[in-house]
Amino acid sequence: MMSDLETLRHDLIGMVEELRATLHDIGDQNLPQANVVSNARDRLRYIAALTEQSAGQTLGAAEAIGDRLRAQQARAAELVGKTRSPEIRAFLAGLQAEHELSRHDASEIIQAQAFQDLVGQVINKLMVLVRKLEDSLVHLLVEEVADPEALAGPALTPETAVSQDEIDDLFG
Repeated sequence: MMSDLETLRHDLIGMVEELRATLHDIGDQNLPQANVVSNARDRLRYIAALTEQSAGQTLGAAEAIGDRLRAQQARAAELVGKTRSPEIRAFLAGLQAEHELSRHDASEIIQAQAFQDLVGQVINKLMVLVRKLEDSLVHLLVEEVADPEALAGPALTPETAVSQDEIDDLFG
């Protein structure tokens, strides 16, 4: 049967491995171990903010392009009725058709921003995972503090002392 310390060590190692795997999945294999939780949250918040900012800029630009295309298309339709030149009429009709295609493309860009929503959902799920792992670690450590035999605080007797090497092994 595993001792309480062995169980705690096993649980902590499992949580750290899950956190590392998650960070590896989001492309951050070289995160320093000492700051793994706060850096993960900070990085995810930063990624979420940049993604949202980028989506906003893209949507704003695509909508502005659509508005300009609508105005130019209306002006081209207006000018078709004012000219007798078959060549200019053909050009303006072609221009209207091109504007319609370009407006469609701008709409596609706007619809493609749904990807940002998916990214935001993934980031939020990762934030929940990081928070759960952090809460679990805190819970384990706080639970251990209540036990006078626990190693979660300063050792009261030399027999219960833990060396820095043992702590490093726990997270190594």
